[in-house]
Amino acid sequence: MSARTRKDIATAPLPAVVVNAKRIFLANGGGSNLAYDAFYAAIKDWGKYEIVGSPDEAELIVELAYRTEQGGTRVWSTNNTYDGTTQVHSRQIVDPQLVLTIYDAKTKNSLWSEVDHRRLARREKNREEETIDSAERLVNDLKARASVVSRKYVNKGGRVCQE
Repeated sequence: MSARTRKDIATAPLPAVVVNAKRIFLANGGGSNLAYDAFYAAIKDWGKYEIVGSPDEAELIVELAYRTEQGGTRVWSTNNTYDGTTQVHSRQIVDPQLVLTIYDAKTKNSLWSEVDHRRLARREKNREEETIDSAERLVNDLKARASVVSRKYVNKGGRVCQE
């Protein structure tokens, strides 16, 4: 058995309704106006979809939300061999993330969801840059998936293969 990597796995296509839609409503799921603004600008620059002013006019509702997950606390200790003391340190584990969810505008069913884990940064300027980069990564992944042609997959002896 050989080890498989990400390169060995084909990119799955988006649902056809997402690829074929013309009009979308962009919803701010909260958390960061900067993330939403950057996402909105990147979607607009892409030009694939017409951004409409209400969900009633849209085929899809595309929601971007900024969340910070709290993952507990990391605790570790260091020993000073010179004087024999031990210091205990702790740091809260946080995971800032942008969550993209695409809904069917008529049924409100979720069609696609993706999370981008924004890199941590100490300075405000760097946090802003990381937030913008994260929003742009989500749009770039959406672009890449929208360009994947849907392929027919068949089950051959327990293995899923392309035809």
